[in-house]
Amino acid sequence: MDRFWFDEYIKPRLSGYSFEYSKFIRGDFGDLERIELEGLGKLGTVEFWSQGWVGLDVYDCACDDQVMNVLLSPEEKGSVLREFERFIGVLTQGG
Repeated sequence: MDRFWFDEYIKPRLSGYSFEYSKFIRGDFGDLERIELEGLGKLGTVEFWSQGWVGLDVYDCACDDQVMNVLLSPEEKGSVLREFERFIGVLTQGG
């Protein structure tokens, strides 16, 4: 999974959000592709690491609380789709 997968399968389900992309070389888990989202009173971050780690984070500005923070190891790749479904749900609830 990478930002191209995200653009095809996840981004179309997040209407009302703006997206900012960045890339960092040689981080803790290899190279990093980061996608930052903003909309509907929430801030989100998706991180795809070249070593297979995936991070998902959502901050709800209305309740001033981090409502999701997940870092999945390469061994947990079977959970990634389920966590992305939860990520979408958290971002779109109340929106």
